[in-house]
Amino acid sequence: MPLAEHPHQGTFVISVQLWSLRQEINDVGWDRVVGTLADAGFKHVEPFAIAATAPLLAPALARNGITTPTGHGEIVGEQLTATLDAALESGVELLMQPMFPAERWQDRDGVLRIAEDLNRAAEAALPHGMRIAFHNHDDEVRTLVDGRPALLALMDEVAPNVGVEFDPNWATIGGADVLELMSALGDRIFGLHLKDGPLLGTNTDQMALGDGELAWDDFLGALDPSVPRVIGLDMFRGDSLDAVLRSKRWLDQREGRS
Repeated sequence: MPLAEHPHQGTFVISVQLWSLRQEINDVGWDRVVGTLADAGFKHVEPFAIAATAPLLAPALARNGITTPTGHGEIVGEQLTATLDAALESGVELLMQPMFPAERWQDRDGVLRIAEDLNRAAEAALPHGMRIAFHNHDDEVRTLVDGRPALLALMDEVAPNVGVEFDPNWATIGGADVLELMSALGDRIFGLHLKDGPLLGTNTDQMALGDGELAWDDFLGALDPSVPRVIGLDMFRGDSLDAVLRSKRWLDQREGRS
């Protein structure tokens, strides 16, 4: 079934990127933040820097019955082993590289080197049934390789268990036609980061879902319901916890779960 023809279904997993709440974690601690998310109905969270944070996060997760089906951590170079070990211990099924610097996307050789990094991680993760992805920003959409977004050029070079945690807001900043790009990526979209914003904005114009101009009904309707949805307000200016909770309520109302 083509990507754009997936019927609307209310079966998908809603999670939250803990990096979005890094200030709150620093202010009040892991336990209070995770407890607040649990009270709001979250069953899943997405850790950041998992090799370092997993031991800090684990007690709060256990107390609140929250799991980590997706996680972020450095999987490039010597950091791969520690990140993979922590992800396995945490029950992560989809492990993401948070980003690759803009200068690595500038030409085909750079894209091929990124593919090598991801394929090395995928080879290590495959025996454990874990998939590998990375979180896109604007650079890999704005930069063209052979006339196509570098993000699509990369997908031609990676293993089957490598994909992208696709972020429509960042893709919009990069000038993409988001639905067209989602269709081209197809089943390489392993996860979705959700944040709203203006159609013409910058990376600090992020908004809670429902507050901006992005076509989220279309984006969600075009995606297979099995793909994890992760609220990710990574550069939000304001009360991030409030924005996360309002985003969750928007999703719940959309799916008839309010």
